Amino acid sequence: MKAVGIVAEYNPFHNGHAYQLAKAKQITGADTTVVVMSGNFVQRGLPAVFDKWQRAELALIGGADVVYELPFAFAVQPAHLFARGAVNVLVAAGVTCIAFGAEHAQLDFLALAKIARQKLGENDAFKNDYTQTYATVFNDVLADATGQRLSQPNDLLGFAYAMALLDLGYADKVNLVPIQRQGADYHQTGITDTRIASATALRELMLQEQTVNEFVDYVSKPAAQLLAGGEQSKNWSEAWYPFLQYKVLTTPICQLEQIYQLTDGLAYRLKEQMTRYTRVDYQTFMTMFKSKRYTWSRLQRTMLYTLLNISHDEMMQALQRPYLRVLGATKQGRFFIKKKRDQIQLPVINHVTHEMINDILQLDYRAGKLYELMAKQPLQQAMDTGRIPVFYE
Repeated sequence: MKAVGIVAEYNPFHNGHAYQLAKAKQITGADTTVVVMSGNFVQRGLPAVFDKWQRAELALIGGADVVYELPFAFAVQPAHLFARGAVNVLVAAGVTCIAFGAEHAQLDFLALAKIARQKLGENDAFKNDYTQTYATVFNDVLADATGQRLSQPNDLLGFAYAMALLDLGYADKVNLVPIQRQGADYHQTGITDTRIASATALRELMLQEQTVNEFVDYVSKPAAQLLAGGEQSKNWSEAWYPFLQYKVLTTPICQLEQIYQLTDGLAYRLKEQMTRYTRVDYQTFMTMFKSKRYTWSRLQRTMLYTLLNISHDEMMQALQRPYLRVLGATKQGRFFIKKKRDQIQLPVINHVTHEMINDILQLDYRAGKLYELMAKQPLQQAMDTGRIPVFYE
């Protein structure tokens, strides 16, 4: 059996994603599509519009055969760590190629990554520096060595997958397959295509409380019904921010400094600024808190780490312990999993035990519990305990 891997957030799943899944199978000749998808929080540190189980089911309806969860430790990270975790999961699952959308699919991403890696050297500090901006560092290297500069988000992620393949030693056995991005741009907020709208545009449309009919041209019918109901989670700025304020204002600086990425004086600055500007809203506070040194996404992720009380040591440990957690599978997907079962070397999780909650799933359980508490309506099931994978025929 031949499987093609896809890295995704599906926030939310739309026709462009369905096109990518179908095209990936067509180009590679694969009979199985394996997706590794972010859980309840996306790379920018914000809650996903729907929980991981709902998004996994929509992906299966849209053409995925297996959906694995990308562990929280990798999902809410800059591009190089996000890509490293995703590639590790897909290769462990048994894929022989990884397809991804790209604004410039004609580029040889692996060749560019080899040049960049050679330029940086085997012992470059960036590999162990979790604070630098990924795009800035590698774009400077690429521009200097090749004259090529990557500025589009999907191109940058494609480059990150290539770097991950090299770093993990998989470049010789896994092919990268760029697929030309169709329709709307990644960050496009308006809808101009009659069939494909960006996830950003669909999230904007959700805020306008539109009916099902407004979504059916761009997503499946089950997805349209969900989107018409609005986001599952409460608004971060309004509902989540007061709890973050409480956490920061009542925690000594020496303890805040133990939080992952609250380093180099950032904990002191966070405490000082939040004490001074207690009554401003989240957007205003972040605008004042932001500096040239850190991107908005980096600081947004740090706010989530702080709210979840994730220490540096906890994160470092989690990054060394990837696993395969099955969120859902079709009949074809279950057949593929069964075939590959004896070859998988990472831990495989189908249901969560209390031992896992206190061990390998500690961060994911914590993040899932926070998502549950911040849901607009009480959830019928917990995010992790008592759940089994979604099976779709």
